[in-house]
Amino acid sequence: MPVLAPTMARAKLDRAAVYLRAAALATAFALGFLGLCSGVDLSERPLADEGLWAKAYYALSLFVIGGTDLGTPIGGPAWGRAILWAAYFFAPLITASALVETALRILNPAALRVRRLRGHVIVGGGGRLALLYVKRLRETEPHVPVVVVERDPAAPRLAELQGVYKVTIVLGDVRSDELLTAVAVERARRVMLLTGEDFANLDAAARIAARAPALHGHIAAHVSDLGFMHALPPGAATDYEIFNGLESAAVHLVKESLLARFESTAYRDLVILAGFGRFGQTVLDQLQTHASGSFSAVILVDLEAEAEARRFAERPGFGDYACHVIEGHVGDSLIWSAVDEVMAREIGDPVIVVGTGFEGTNLHVALDLIRRYPGAHITVRTFGQSPFTRQVAEATGLHPITLGRLIAGAMPQAWFES
Repeated sequence: MPVLAPTMARAKLDRAAVYLRAAALATAFALGFLGLCSGVDLSERPLADEGLWAKAYYALSLFVIGGTDLGTPIGGPAWGRAILWAAYFFAPLITASALVETALRILNPAALRVRRLRGHVIVGGGGRLALLYVKRLRETEPHVPVVVVERDPAAPRLAELQGVYKVTIVLGDVRSDELLTAVAVERARRVMLLTGEDFANLDAAARIAARAPALHGHIAAHVSDLGFMHALPPGAATDYEIFNGLESAAVHLVKESLLARFESTAYRDLVILAGFGRFGQTVLDQLQTHASGSFSAVILVDLEAEAEARRFAERPGFGDYACHVIEGHVGDSLIWSAVDEVMAREIGDPVIVVGTGFEGTNLHVALDLIRRYPGAHITVRTFGQSPFTRQVAEATGLHPITLGRLIAGAMPQAWFES
């Protein structure tokens, strides 16, 4: 069930309210049941000779009809009549409060506003990629309604999306038919599927394309796994776009930085990829596409280097160059001793791309490497603009690459126009 999420605090309050109401319901039932079991009878429906199940049934009926058809408590001990009278008042109040809350939810202006939306943009996912897209969208279309669908109510960027960029947050699975109805997907002008799960993005894109033919060509799904993207058959996605945000950043790195480095050296360079996850694999794929023959060998360093290398070998596959796989943490000095052994057989200073998913680790490792290999061309990956990283880079000669800026800049202008 999709839930409109005005604030993260509201979600916590809703959970507390559920627990409180459950406790109140149990208390009211217990008061009614104990009162009837104490020997107290009812003026319109004698229950003194009835069993426990019957008394439990009539205690539950207080939530529906109160005491109007049962009469008033008579006889029995005074304390029994007192707690039964308490149940007479308490149970209908709980029922009435639930009905009032339901009515308010139905009439919730924000919920009604989402149901009435037309010409809006739906963004699946509330992470960094979604924030990049919404930031640029607001530069072009400051007033277009935007609905962000996110499964995790604790996602750290929801507050910024809502507070700064004035989007409506809906909690739920973007693949849910019920949720797609709630966000009026058929009347949307564009759908961007930017969750961190490739399959979820593609599955949602296919569902939405089948459900809303008018959106064909206006749906984009992000796939970050290079092997998965290459494995998809050519005709698998005819009604929606598939894109890899890392690809645009890798193309920029190769064309605007590494090619110039390769051309400036009289020898074929050794390339070291410190971090061979999705970004490292995308960089190598673009090196093979745009700089084939410019490098002599590649060293892959990663905690799961062997497994990732096997995946890359399947799709898209290695080119005609020597490839050395060294498994271990990029911050481990023993790993770089193994790298030194390979470098001893190569000519010149290496080209190193430090591109793990941890920005602090990347900068730390890059600083260690620039001391270890003073003549190396070292690129360090960051996602957002970092003044600190820029200052360090200017002082040391590192080459930072900011993924967020490059990914946002590579998004087609058509994604931001009506």
